[in-house]
Amino acid sequence: MKNRRWIASVVEIALGLVLTVCGALGVVDTYWSGMGGGLLGVGIIQLVRYLRYYSNETYKSKVDVEVNDERNKFIALRAWAWAGFWYVMAGAAGSIAFQVLGKPELATMAGGSVCLLMAFCWISRIYLRRKY
Repeated sequence: MKNRRWIASVVEIALGLVLTVCGALGVVDTYWSGMGGGLLGVGIIQLVRYLRYYSNETYKSKVDVEVNDERNKFIALRAWAWAGFWYVMAGAAGSIAFQVLGKPELATMAGGSVCLLMAFCWISRIYLRRKY
Protein backbone atom coordinates (compact mmCIF):
# COMPACT_ATOMS: atom_id res chain seq x y z
CA MET A 1 0.00 0.00 0.00
CA LYS A 2 2.82 2.35 0.88
CA ASN A 3 4.48 1.92 -2.53
CA ARG A 4 1.24 2.51 -4.44
CA ARG A 5 0.72 5.84 -2.71
CA TRP A 6 4.21 7.00 -3.57
CA ILE A 7 3.86 5.80 -7.15
CA ALA A 8 0.49 7.55 -7.53
CA SER A 9 1.97 10.82 -6.26
CA VAL A 10 4.93 10.61 -8.60
CA VAL A 11 2.64 9.80 -11.56
CA GLU A 12 0.42 12.77 -10.68
CA ILE A 13 3.43 15.06 -10.50
CA ALA A 14 4.85 13.76 -13.80
CA LEU A 15 1.52 13.99 -15.62
CA GLY A 16 0.93 17.44 -14.16
CA LEU A 17 4.32 18.62 -15.37
CA VAL A 18 3.74 17.22 -18.86
CA LEU A 19 0.32 18.86 -19.18
CA THR A 20 1.54 22.17 -17.78
CA VAL A 21 4.55 22.28 -20.11
CA CYS A 22 2.40 21.27 -23.09
CA GLY A 23 -0.01 24.07 -22.18
CA ALA A 24 2.83 26.58 -21.95
CA LEU A 25 4.09 25.47 -25.38
CA GLY A 26 0.59 25.76 -26.87
CA VAL A 27 0.24 22.04 -27.62
CA VAL A 28 -2.91 21.70 -25.50
CA ASP A 29 -5.58 24.22 -24.56
CA THR A 30 -5.98 25.96 -21.22
CA TYR A 31 -8.31 23.28 -19.83
CA TRP A 32 -5.58 20.65 -19.97
CA SER A 33 -2.86 22.97 -18.74
CA GLY A 34 -5.12 23.89 -15.81
CA MET A 35 -5.68 20.18 -15.17
CA GLY A 36 -1.91 19.75 -15.23
CA GLY A 37 -1.46 22.47 -12.63
CA GLY A 38 -4.07 20.84 -10.45
CA LEU A 39 -2.47 17.41 -10.76
CA LEU A 40 0.93 18.88 -10.03
CA GLY A 41 -0.37 20.58 -6.90
CA VAL A 42 -2.21 17.50 -5.65
CA GLY A 43 0.79 15.26 -6.30
CA ILE A 44 3.14 17.55 -4.40
CA ILE A 45 0.77 17.94 -1.46
CA GLN A 46 0.19 14.18 -1.23
CA LEU A 47 3.92 13.49 -1.43
CA VAL A 48 4.60 15.97 1.38
CA ARG A 49 1.84 14.38 3.47
CA TYR A 50 3.29 10.89 2.97
CA LEU A 51 6.80 12.09 3.82
CA ARG A 52 5.50 13.71 7.00
CA TYR A 53 3.40 10.66 7.89
CA TYR A 54 6.28 8.20 7.58
CA SER A 55 8.91 10.43 9.22
CA ASN A 56 6.98 12.00 12.13
CA GLU A 57 5.64 9.55 14.73
CA THR A 58 3.48 12.17 16.49
CA TYR A 59 1.78 13.16 13.24
CA LYS A 60 1.40 9.50 12.27
CA SER A 61 -0.39 8.62 15.51
CA LYS A 62 -2.65 11.69 15.17
CA VAL A 63 -3.62 10.74 11.62
CA ASP A 64 -4.19 7.10 12.59
CA VAL A 65 -6.53 8.16 15.40
CA GLU A 66 -8.45 10.46 13.04
CA VAL A 67 -8.80 7.76 10.39
CA ASN A 68 -9.70 4.89 12.73
CA ASP A 69 -11.83 6.69 15.34
CA GLU A 70 -15.50 5.63 15.23
CA ARG A 71 -16.77 9.13 15.95
CA ASN A 72 -14.78 10.58 13.05
CA LYS A 73 -16.05 7.83 10.73
CA PHE A 74 -19.64 8.57 11.77
CA ILE A 75 -19.17 12.31 11.19
CA ALA A 76 -17.59 11.68 7.79
CA LEU A 77 -20.46 9.42 6.72
CA ARG A 78 -23.05 11.96 7.89
CA ALA A 79 -21.19 14.71 6.02
CA TRP A 80 -21.34 12.64 2.81
CA ALA A 81 -25.05 12.03 3.37
CA TRP A 82 -25.75 15.72 3.87
CA ALA A 83 -23.61 16.69 0.89
CA GLY A 84 -25.50 14.22 -1.29
CA PHE A 85 -28.85 15.50 -0.07
CA TRP A 86 -27.97 19.14 -0.73
CA TYR A 87 -26.49 18.26 -4.11
CA VAL A 88 -29.77 16.62 -5.14
CA MET A 89 -31.78 19.61 -3.89
CA ALA A 90 -29.50 22.12 -5.66
CA GLY A 91 -29.52 20.07 -8.87
CA ALA A 92 -33.30 19.76 -8.86
CA ALA A 93 -33.76 23.47 -8.18
CA GLY A 94 -31.16 24.28 -10.83
CA SER A 95 -32.91 22.08 -13.36
CA ILE A 96 -36.20 23.89 -12.79
CA ALA A 97 -34.57 27.32 -12.77
CA PHE A 98 -32.63 26.67 -15.98
CA GLN A 99 -35.78 25.49 -17.73
CA VAL A 100 -37.67 28.60 -16.61
CA LEU A 101 -34.78 30.79 -17.81
CA GLY A 102 -34.88 29.14 -21.24
CA LYS A 103 -31.68 27.12 -20.92
CA PRO A 104 -32.91 23.58 -21.70
CA GLU A 105 -29.39 22.16 -22.19
CA LEU A 106 -28.34 23.23 -18.70
CA ALA A 107 -31.66 22.02 -17.27
CA THR A 108 -31.07 18.61 -18.85
CA MET A 109 -27.52 18.44 -17.47
CA ALA A 110 -28.63 19.40 -13.95
CA GLY A 111 -31.56 16.96 -14.04
CA GLY A 112 -29.39 14.22 -15.50
CA SER A 113 -26.79 14.61 -12.78
CA VAL A 114 -29.49 14.32 -10.12
CA CYS A 115 -30.87 11.19 -11.81
CA LEU A 116 -27.39 9.69 -12.08
CA LEU A 117 -26.69 10.33 -8.40
CA MET A 118 -30.04 8.82 -7.41
CA ALA A 119 -29.31 5.77 -9.56
CA PHE A 120 -25.92 5.34 -7.87
CA CYS A 121 -27.64 5.65 -4.50
CA TRP A 122 -30.23 3.02 -5.42
CA ILE A 123 -27.61 0.57 -6.77
CA SER A 124 -25.43 1.10 -3.70
CA ARG A 125 -28.39 0.46 -1.41
CA ILE A 126 -29.22 -2.81 -3.19
CA TYR A 127 -25.58 -3.92 -3.01
CA LEU A 128 -25.19 -3.01 0.66
CA ARG A 129 -28.44 -4.75 1.64
CA ARG A 130 -27.18 -7.96 0.09
CA LYS A 131 -23.73 -7.59 1.59
CA TYR A 132 -24.91 -6.77 5.12
